[in-house]
Amino acid sequence: MRQYLSNSSKGKLNSKERFLFLDYLQNSLLNGFSLGTSLELMPIVWSKQKKILGQLNKHLQAGAKLSKEMERLGFSKTVVIQIDLAMNQGNLVECLGQLASLSRLKNEQIKKLKAEMSYPFVLAVMMVLLLAFMQTFVSSQFANTGEHTGDIMLFVLLVMGLLFIYFLVKVTTLLKKQDYRSLVKLEHYPIIGSTIKLYVNYLLVYDAGLLLASGFSLQKMCEYAAKQETGSLQQVIGAKVGNQLRDGKSLEEIIKKEPFLPNELLLLVQTGAKKSDLSKRCLLLGKTLFTNLSNKIEKLIVNVQPFCFILIGLCIIGMYLKLLLPMYAMMQSI
Repeated sequence: MRQYLSNSSKGKLNSKERFLFLDYLQNSLLNGFSLGTSLELMPIVWSKQKKILGQLNKHLQAGAKLSKEMERLGFSKTVVIQIDLAMNQGNLVECLGQLASLSRLKNEQIKKLKAEMSYPFVLAVMMVLLLAFMQTFVSSQFANTGEHTGDIMLFVLLVMGLLFIYFLVKVTTLLKKQDYRSLVKLEHYPIIGSTIKLYVNYLLVYDAGLLLASGFSLQKMCEYAAKQETGSLQQVIGAKVGNQLRDGKSLEEIIKKEPFLPNELLLLVQTGAKKSDLSKRCLLLGKTLFTNLSNKIEKLIVNVQPFCFILIGLCIIGMYLKLLLPMYAMMQSI
């Protein structure tokens, strides 16, 4: 594990380190170590992060909650609440496995995205340098032709590129928050909205399966979720569903109106199965949603490179127009 770890800034773990943290805890608990012992061994296993992990153990011994300390280390609110929920219900090992799988998927897709973007990035840099050369040494020769079609096209493409960058920055910012309001905004974004919805469906179904396995009724699940951090995904969903149940609305109506609750839950609820069977079915549905999520993200990553090539192709056409149309206009005037 040590070879993958690097020094973290400001006492936080990077994405790869957070995955290894979850994976280590799960494997340690599966091998019979207690949570306290597992955390005490971490500074020994991760010598480069000895200071950060030593502070973690010091705060835990002083009475701090593991979930809050994980938030300090850089884990999202969604992960923190799931850890807190799992520790209260005794499902920590399974929850860690789920979170580690999700984190592994994220890291793998980011790695693929970087690989997909490397070639378009090199082409884009070369194109920018060529455009700068044309603007400096070529365009001045045709300044009096009055032909600006190429300039207009390049300006439009520049605006599109800036909007695309703004879109990526906005999406990244909202994903870091992962509260209910941010996820609702992301769910309405083009291209990625359906993927975000599937991701939230997966989280809620899996959490419901864990709570059902612990013997929770639907009303108790809502009450427990409503006590989580204000504004978080689980807290808002729990409060909304609980209030609607108290108002006499049917579960079928609630599921249909809430965009983050998958319609597949209706099929499970309508079977009238016992809590233990319903829990198994929810967990199975959660795994199915995870598989669908993996496939959907894979398709998004694969389609990024062709989209970049289309933009680069349009920019090349714009540069040709910028060069050739003034030449053609000058030839006509001769």
